[in-house]
Amino acid sequence: MPSSRPAALIVEDQPFVGLVASDILRESGFETFHAQDAKDATALLDEHPEIEVVVADAELSGPMHGLELAWQLSRERPNVQLVVTSAGHELAHSEVPQGARVLRKPYASGELRTLVAAKGLLEDA
Repeated sequence: MPSSRPAALIVEDQPFVGLVASDILRESGFETFHAQDAKDATALLDEHPEIEVVVADAELSGPMHGLELAWQLSRERPNVQLVVTSAGHELAHSEVPQGARVLRKPYASGELRTLVAAKGLLEDA
């Protein structure tokens, strides 16, 4: 039975960073899922169509990096809210899909909450 809470997917290849992001969103009322690469993220999205938010690291390791995943999602699941995180460099608006939010690492829990609350998924973020 699907949860009545909004669902979020964290796509992060650094386990501790993914755990922290998951905890932030879970404490904010989300059901959370975690993938370490784009392939796992795609499988989870297929398995859980209820996912409304994807937080993806732009510098994922593997054959598909986070920016490619974000562009793919913007085409295939335009209703999913995208947050692209980056520690490596400042991302230009042209590097991310229209409507995606950019969050520079390290980020405070309030910054992540504010970005996902902007879509109105949380009642008291």
